[in-house]
Amino acid sequence: FEPRAMTRHEHYAQRALIAKLFGYRLWTSEFLEQLEQQAARIVRRDVTPSFVVAELITYLNAHKVERPGYTRLQRVISEALSAERRRLADQLATHLDAPTMELLAQLLVRDDTLSELAALKQDAKDFGWRQMVREREKRATLEPLFRAAKALLPQLEISQQNLHHYASLANFYTIYDLRRMKAEQANLYLLCYAWLRYRQLTDNLVDALGYHMKQLEDQTK
Repeated sequence: FEPRAMTRHEHYAQRALIAKLFGYRLWTSEFLEQLEQQAARIVRRDVTPSFVVAELITYLNAHKVERPGYTRLQRVISEALSAERRRLADQLATHLDAPTMELLAQLLVRDDTLSELAALKQDAKDFGWRQMVREREKRATLEPLFRAAKALLPQLEISQQNLHHYASLANFYTIYDLRRMKAEQANLYLLCYAWLRYRQLTDNLVDALGYHMKQLEDQTK
């Protein structure tokens, strides 16, 4: 057997027959608008590119439409993510007031040791009173931002998944990276981080109270 190259006519003819056999429709530009609308809905739930790809392929399979080429799929996802970033940036520019922006900026100011944001990122090592005093101080620092985020985030229509994702990016990037970003992007990450971190600090204090109450009960017994 000596393999030979398949002609373009043979390739497309067999592709059409295979698609017909399984009840699929071949990809054409008429499906592009539907795919773009679906991508816009998906990124509202989760902006992780791998998730968007998986959901788009699931959508195409459910509607029995052939997957578009890699470049086309990549462009659809990229444009959907860019549109979502622009939407959030516009919302922040409209709704974020000057006092909140000043509080966010203070988190990125460097001092001789650690900046405020770096200190906020550090977790308590134990439930000792010194550590819990620090947790209370960090919680007090974040409280104005938490209240601002609590009022603002529902207007941005961010899913819980995306909220946690943006908060993790504030934790992932260095202060230098955040300062170099566009202001709206950095503010979004910091707002989500403040919302999540404040809740975590509150949980830590509740856990510490439970821990010390359990010790007191054991000693009393």
